[in-house]
Amino acid sequence: MVVRMRLRRGISPVVATVVLTGILLTTVSIAIFYSTSLIDMNRQLMEYEYAKEQLAYAATALEQVAFGTGGARYVRFSLTSTGLNFQHRSDVLEVEIFSSGAQPVKLTLRPARVVVCGGPLATTVPRLLYPESGSLNELGKLVVGAGEPLALVYENFTGRACAFLEMYRVRAFYSGVTYVYTGSGSERVPYNFYVVHLIDATFGRLGGSGTIPLVFRNSNVIVHEYSFGSPSVTVYASMGGSQSSLTLTGSPDAQGAIVVVKVSRVEVSTG
Repeated sequence: MVVRMRLRRGISPVVATVVLTGILLTTVSIAIFYSTSLIDMNRQLMEYEYAKEQLAYAATALEQVAFGTGGARYVRFSLTSTGLNFQHRSDVLEVEIFSSGAQPVKLTLRPARVVVCGGPLATTVPRLLYPESGSLNELGKLVVGAGEPLALVYENFTGRACAFLEMYRVRAFYSGVTYVYTGSGSERVPYNFYVVHLIDATFGRLGGSGTIPLVFRNSNVIVHEYSFGSPSVTVYASMGGSQSSLTLTGSPDAQGAIVVVKVSRVEVSTG
């Protein structure tokens, strides 16, 4: 009887030590797992936030290349946990320019987009990033006036946290009065002068890893000129389920309108 009691007293501390050691190891393992996951999540969020800022800056660089100083601009992206994708939209952008009593002018192009997606632990909510002052309603505004950006940047959660640089908008504005000769060639009459801007993006060499540059190059600007007998014109655009229009009115004394359409071809590449 005494021997059995001694055995029980000897086994209890051993069992307790094993159980406590197991609990401690499990607790440490869980703590290490969650701390590692938290560190990785914070790293992915920081890289995604940086990528979003770079994409918004890329939108301004794109417009400078397209209709500003031309040449080339680049923005660097870190692809440690983020991904950079290039896509042509499935929807075709259709643009019509018309005036009363005249056949409409029609142009079509397939817009491109640049997409930055964060790591699997990054998350976000739908919102507009560029321009900063605005809402997601800007996405359906296809035709804009002077001073409004052609490029848009927004983010959304589509299986992953992603930010999109869109290039489908059309900018139309009044640029003053120009004088043209009549049919006889002896008299000049005033015409309203309007300008329409579009970006036609193409993709060059793509690929790379680590830190890579996103490069915009102005490859060409195609200019079309159209004449209308009415002093005002309407620019209409549709793409997918979205459509919008803008009526341009200049001087009421003008006897017609000249519309110059500038289609800037920009090559997007990673080198």
